[in-house]
Amino acid sequence: MEEYLQVLLSAAVNCPVKWGYFEDGETMPLVSMSRMSGRRYHTLNSKGLMQGSIQIDCWGKTYLQAMIASREVRTVLEGYSGGTIVSARLTAARDSNSTDASAAHRVSLTFAITYRE
Repeated sequence: MEEYLQVLLSAAVNCPVKWGYFEDGETMPLVSMSRMSGRRYHTLNSKGLMQGSIQIDCWGKTYLQAMIASREVRTVLEGYSGGTIVSARLTAARDSNSTDASAAHRVSLTFAITYRE
């Protein structure tokens, strides 16, 4: 799922997409992803599907850059089903609230993603 999600989002947004956190000096806008939680749904006959909570952070030098990246992510991923992904549902959206003018701006999206391994 991780590789599939990265390829899917990289093709849909106009900025780099990566797992983990960005390094100092990377260009923005940037989309970073991290797994917040995950669990397997077992059945009597198989190991079943996985469901993970994936946080997708959209970063920008300005709030507008971060918001545009978040809209691109939402457009492709909200309600998505295909490849290893059975379903993707947006469960939360948050904005950063830094008062530091030099800080990067962030829009965080949390998706519940059900997928096959």
